[in-house]
Amino acid sequence: MVEKDGPPPEPLPDQVTVEVKACALNFYDIYIRQGLSPDTQPPCTLGLECAGVVVAVGEEVDTVKPGDHVAVHCPKGGACAEMITVGVDSVLVVPPEMSFDVAASFTVTYLTAYFTVFHMGGLREGGSVLIHSAAGGVGWAATQLAKTVPQVTVFGTASQHKHQAIKDNGVDFPIHYDQDYETEVLKQRPQGVSLVLDNLSGTDFTKSQNLLEPLGKVVLIGARSMVGKEQRNLWQVFKVWWDTKNVTPYSLVMNNHSIAGFNLNELRNKDPANFNRGWKKILEMITAKKLQPRIDSVWKFENIIEASKQISERKNIGKVIIKP
Repeated sequence: MVEKDGPPPEPLPDQVTVEVKACALNFYDIYIRQGLSPDTQPPCTLGLECAGVVVAVGEEVDTVKPGDHVAVHCPKGGACAEMITVGVDSVLVVPPEMSFDVAASFTVTYLTAYFTVFHMGGLREGGSVLIHSAAGGVGWAATQLAKTVPQVTVFGTASQHKHQAIKDNGVDFPIHYDQDYETEVLKQRPQGVSLVLDNLSGTDFTKSQNLLEPLGKVVLIGARSMVGKEQRNLWQVFKVWWDTKNVTPYSLVMNNHSIAGFNLNELRNKDPANFNRGWKKILEMITAKKLQPRIDSVWKFENIIEASKQISERKNIGKVIIKP
C-alpha cells in the first residue's frame, strides 16, 4: 500500500469524497501485488472496493449528499485509504442500517457472480453448475445466486475443512482438492454440467470443457493457478499460460459447447448502464435478505500484508475486510 499525506483534493463538479470505514480485498489484489495485472503495477494502493460516508460532493452532483452511506467501486485500485475522491458513478448509496463491512464486500464478488451465472452462463431451472473455489468471495456469491434458480444442482471445490460452510451456503456436492473433481462430478451427473465458472485456467480449463453437457458453457473468470503464495513464480505463470490450450471452432460446433470470458472492470468501462443495473439489483437482493455476504475476517490497515495472505494462502471463507 502507498501512503500519501495530506487531505484529499476537493471533489470536481462530478465527484464525491468519501470517508472510508471499511475496505475489502479480492484475489485480484494478489495479482496486483505480484505484478500480474496489466493495468495496475506496484507500488500502488490496493483495493477495488470500499464503503464509507460521503463528506463532500461536487457542484453538479445531485444523486448523493454528505452523510450518505455508500459502497464504492475503484476499478483501478486505491480503495484502501482513509479518504477517497471518486466520480459519482463509482458510488452506490446503501441503507444506513447496513454494516460498512457488508457494504464494502459485495460489489466485486457478487457482480462478477451475477453476470457470469445469469447473463453469460444462462443458468436455468433444473441446470447444474461447477463452482471452483466455492469458499472464496466469488464462489460464495455464485453459490447463493445459483440457488435462486429452482432445482439447480451446485458442485463446489474447496479445502476439506471448508466443506460444512459451503454446504450450509448451498453447495450440494462439495469436492476437496485431493479428489479428482472431473471424476466426482461425472459420478453424480454423467451427462455433465450446464455451466462451469473457471477461475483457474491452465489444464483445468480443458477439464472444465470436458465436464460440459450439450449446450453447456465455461465462463473463464481468472487465472488463479498462476498464483502460488506470496512470491511471484514466473515458471508457474508461464506453465499456466502454456497449459491453457486454444479452443477450436470445430470442437465447439461438434460438441455444442460455448466458451466465454468475463472481466468486471471492462464491463463497467464499456457498458456502464448494465453494470449499474446489476449493482442495484445485487443491493436490492442483499437488502431483501435473499443474498447474505459472509465476512471471513477483519484486519487493520497496518496488517494488510497478513490480510492478503489470508487470500493468497486460501485460508478465507468469504471476504477479507481491512479498516483504517
